[in-house]
Amino acid sequence: MNSKKRTAITAQAKKAPAETRERVLDVAERLFAERGLDAVSIRDIIAAAEANLGAINYHFGTKDGLIEAVFERRLVPSTQERLRALEAVERAAGDRPPKLEAVLEAIFRPVVEEAMDPKRGGITFGKLMARCFVDPNPVMERVMRSHFTPVVKRFDAALSRVMPNLSPEDVFWRMHLLMGGLHQSLLLLDRKPPPGLPRFQVDAETYIRRFVAFAAAAFRAPLPKD
Repeated sequence: MNSKKRTAITAQAKKAPAETRERVLDVAERLFAERGLDAVSIRDIIAAAEANLGAINYHFGTKDGLIEAVFERRLVPSTQERLRALEAVERAAGDRPPKLEAVLEAIFRPVVEEAMDPKRGGITFGKLMARCFVDPNPVMERVMRSHFTPVVKRFDAALSRVMPNLSPEDVFWRMHLLMGGLHQSLLLLDRKPPPGLPRFQVDAETYIRRFVAFAAAAFRAPLPKD
């Protein structure tokens, strides 16, 4: 066997486990989104992914390890992207508070782009997140806390600096309601509208522009007096 052929075989051998891991993650993400974390067994995932139990044990160890990997694959890049975007916004603002719209775009853009990109989970991961909010799992909750806690703290601090008239409670409630609206809206994008309403296609940039404008108005709106 010549060296070129040996190199090609070695490269293919190294590539195969990585492809198996991604295929298992894709299948697990889809099945979890369709049926829920607890309703899907390792046997279900193995059959659909055309893998074997050894691959699950090798890459993930246990079902809990697989669940964690499914969420980590999507949340790590999104978390890093959000924090990098906020750092860039604050750096550009210098000593002044950044613009509200810029901070809000740093929060929401990664979520929208991920939801509209099938290669990054698209609507499947959005449906999984929605299902898990309704039917939480201890592993999922632990992973979510580890990723979202530092992000929430950083963005709450930035929003409080931009909107000093708002109390921490005000910031929490406005973000809580906006995130709920965002996820619900994104889940509806691939569904048929009710009878009588037109179906429309929207790209990520259009969606982000509209949602940031909506979110900024929500942050600037005064609470009604008692």
